[in-house]
Amino acid sequence: MDGNASGQYDSFEPGKETSSSAAAQRLISASENVYSEKEGHKSVWLDAWSDPVAGVNAFNSCVHTCNLFGDGEWRLVVADEDRKLKVWRGTQKASDPSLLNTPITITSFWTKVMEGSMDIGEVVSMLAQLQEQGVILQTRSLHLMNLPDAEKKLNFMALGRSSIGWATTKKLTFMEHWQGAPLVATTVITCMDVINLAVDEGAAVVRNIYIGATPSLIAIQGELEVGYTITVAARDGKVYTIRNGEVSQTIIQLEAAAVGLIRLGKNFMVGCMNDVVHSYQNNGHKNYSIYLPASIHCIAKLEVSSSRMSRCLLVALSNGEIRIYSDRNLVGMHTVPSPVTGMWFGRYGREDSTLITITKSGALDIKILPRHAILQASSKNMGPPPEQDIPLQTPKKTRLYGQRNWEREMSADMHRIFQPTPSVTGPQEDQAVPKKTRLYVEQTNREREMPADMHRIFQRDLAKLRLTTARAYVKILTDGQGAVAFTSSANLSLNITAQGLGPRFKLILTVRNDGTSHVRDVPVALKYNEKMYRLDKTSIYIPLLVGVLCLDPESGSDTISVVMLSPHSSMPILQAQLRMPVSELEEE
Repeated sequence: MDGNASGQYDSFEPGKETSSSAAAQRLISASENVYSEKEGHKSVWLDAWSDPVAGVNAFNSCVHTCNLFGDGEWRLVVADEDRKLKVWRGTQKASDPSLLNTPITITSFWTKVMEGSMDIGEVVSMLAQLQEQGVILQTRSLHLMNLPDAEKKLNFMALGRSSIGWATTKKLTFMEHWQGAPLVATTVITCMDVINLAVDEGAAVVRNIYIGATPSLIAIQGELEVGYTITVAARDGKVYTIRNGEVSQTIIQLEAAAVGLIRLGKNFMVGCMNDVVHSYQNNGHKNYSIYLPASIHCIAKLEVSSSRMSRCLLVALSNGEIRIYSDRNLVGMHTVPSPVTGMWFGRYGREDSTLITITKSGALDIKILPRHAILQASSKNMGPPPEQDIPLQTPKKTRLYGQRNWEREMSADMHRIFQPTPSVTGPQEDQAVPKKTRLYVEQTNREREMPADMHRIFQRDLAKLRLTTARAYVKILTDGQGAVAFTSSANLSLNITAQGLGPRFKLILTVRNDGTSHVRDVPVALKYNEKMYRLDKTSIYIPLLVGVLCLDPESGSDTISVVMLSPHSSMPILQAQLRMPVSELEEE
């Protein structure tokens, strides 16, 4: 990026709109106001600027704001899917340099590359050495070498020590370190985040941590030297916690795959594909769950440091809603015309609390949170529903249970209560809570007189239930319909999983012998829908990996059964079934 272009753009002013997007912005604001009044939740945001024809195609992990040039004005950096790194300053696009590959995620951090002062002569000599070695210098560096000494010092102060230092010393160190090293292709990047450093240690790999699954989302809290906690949501539907470089034994199994992960203080929030947001503590204890009316597209963290600290959750749904939750309470909501694909809350320009959203249609919208916005749940929305305060029509405790004289006087009334006579005019009116009847009295006397017989009948029914369960379990083991088998020679168990995205899958069979005797040459047969799948082999001998090809990916998915046969009997030893995942279309 060219730093000279930073002075060509207007500063960000809330409420200022360009002429090309003013009509669209008024239309969006009008629709949001109608929606807010209809639902009863008022929007807490102020409209700052919107560009419905920005043409941005980016996801939540590729949207970020940072103090890019160290001038105190934060810029918006978006890693677009068209391999462009687009930078906005205020309401204008500053630059869009090209990227070598499709971006996955983006973040920013401060580095202390050089300490102390640096002489201008050393900078010019280092630039000359780089030019002699064949390094192509930028226009600013060539211009600095050709200036007089006085102007060189001036321009050197404007460039800053970080950029010049990295362009000289770090480049030479990097080339010397990797000179002659073999080319090694590292694995792909799936997610990225920043952990703070108390002391500058340079650019190096500090630690590699293996969790046993592919990470998809990551959230970090703490400092590297003091103590840190890394929360990782993996593609296997589990959440792992790393404390000071060690993977915790507490692993959270989610109900569905995670689509968003953030940290709010000592807790972390996970949004899942089943339209639910879960809140957990670091030790794995679940705080609460928020059930949403539509699927989750992205979530973000809202932190405001004012007179009182506010930490809230931002959730963007597929129906265009953007909701604000304080704990489990909904405190604000507004809507956008198109579903949100990327969202970021933080500082932009000179404003500390700014919400930046990118929609599926390519629109870019910026809103500002007022300094006096109320992000706390109102008292009228908290607590039990008002219907719970309605008293029930139950008889109060009176002297009926304490005074014998009153019982003698009211014996006739009590007889009418426990033995009601049928009404001549019509049926009696239903009471809110029925009173004690003769049936309740008879049941109480029965329990008091025959406790042994009732206990004996209960134990007999319980024994019958256990016997029926045991018979069904034995039948499954002997018929070979289960995943565990107990034969005379071994104790076998079978598990089957599918690997791949389709249409070509790989079946992984895991057979375990927990018995004392060994088993060999055991044939395995596979049953499947021939119209849906085609297998390389339908009968194999353990161990072997079987390849599967989906013939019609558009038809959905089906079940593949694996039957382990005995060489001495027609009855199967055991059986396992696998529900195949939905196949993707094969690229031409």
